[in-house]
Amino acid sequence: MKKAILAGVIGCLFIGSATAKYLESEVAIGMASLMMCTTFYSETNMLVEGSVVGEAATQHRDAGIDKMMMTAQTSAELDRYIKLFNSSTKEQKFELCTEAMKFAKESNFGK
Repeated sequence: MKKAILAGVIGCLFIGSATAKYLESEVAIGMASLMMCTTFYSETNMLVEGSVVGEAATQHRDAGIDKMMMTAQTSAELDRYIKLFNSSTKEQKFELCTEAMKFAKESNFGK
């Protein structure tokens, strides 16, 4: 699932040159949450919320997040987060997506 999310939507598993910057765990998890919540909100007909997190994901991609490399530790933390999200109840996903909305509002990646 992680590879499908990151490679398929923004390509965060891109292996670049030795000068590529490393993606911080918080940003990687925040970005994954934005993408998963975009889908979750769409499935629950919450189009406004889906639009907000989708726009934040696009802004991060446009700021160069897809050109960053991921450390093994960040990858492992991302795996844990994705498993947590996927095994969550609908109510828990709403809570996780509230955190994604907070990330979308507070993230200064690329600013």
